[in-house]
Amino acid sequence: MSVSVLVHRPKGEGPQFYENTKTLVVSAHGALVALKGMVAPRQRLLLQNTTSGQQEECRVVSVNKDLTGPSTVAVEFAKPAASFWRVAFPPPDWTT
Repeated sequence: MSVSVLVHRPKGEGPQFYENTKTLVVSAHGALVALKGMVAPRQRLLLQNTTSGQQEECRVVSVNKDLTGPSTVAVEFAKPAASFWRVAFPPPDWTT
């Protein structure tokens, strides 16, 4: 699911950067985004939903560098934030 987000570092967490991007995958626990900025596993970031303005703290889980484009970065929210994406997720016991 593609959601426009602004990704940036909290103040005091290293060089500041702000990057507008879109999600590749979303969940109640985090997202997968494409980032040009340099980030590292376990680094804290702030993710802001550009539609709602809501901001959540997250941490980088993994970074997969691509030789021809931006890195694919998995982030996990500091606490689950299902409402951040403004979509309804199916309940855990839901089956097809």
